[in-house]
Amino acid sequence: MENSFVLIVLLFAALATGGLLVNWIGLGRAMSRLSVSAYIEFHQHTNRTFDPYMPIVVIGALAGGVALAVMYGVHSIPGQLAAAGAVCYALVLIVSVSTNVRINHQIASWSIQNPPREWAQIRARWIRFHIIRTLFSVPAFAGYVLATMFNTGR
Repeated sequence: MENSFVLIVLLFAALATGGLLVNWIGLGRAMSRLSVSAYIEFHQHTNRTFDPYMPIVVIGALAGGVALAVMYGVHSIPGQLAAAGAVCYALVLIVSVSTNVRINHQIASWSIQNPPREWAQIRARWIRFHIIRTLFSVPAFAGYVLATMFNTGR
């Protein structure tokens, strides 16, 4: 039972971090090279794909990390690694809700034919904060992996 739970937590964390990395390395870099109309249309479509998915996996990863920390004991090395990972996923969530999700809602209302004048600055801001949240997710996932490795070594 414990092994199944750990596997589910790692799966949520891998999906959260993987989704963010794919978006940064693949989609985000491509989006930064698109014309304004192509960018708006593409961003609006990717929002419809990622917006329902990402909160589920990020919140699942965060909750799973808290559960791992409690399960391993917060005073143990595995528990502390899991707790640190959970803090990082909490930061992913905070950055996402305070910046990227708000920008996504803005972009969802943009017209392809009549974009706002400051669209390039808004796109650059979205990319900047996406990179920040992605960089928080990598050590979060690594913390969970290390926590499970150290815990199985006992």
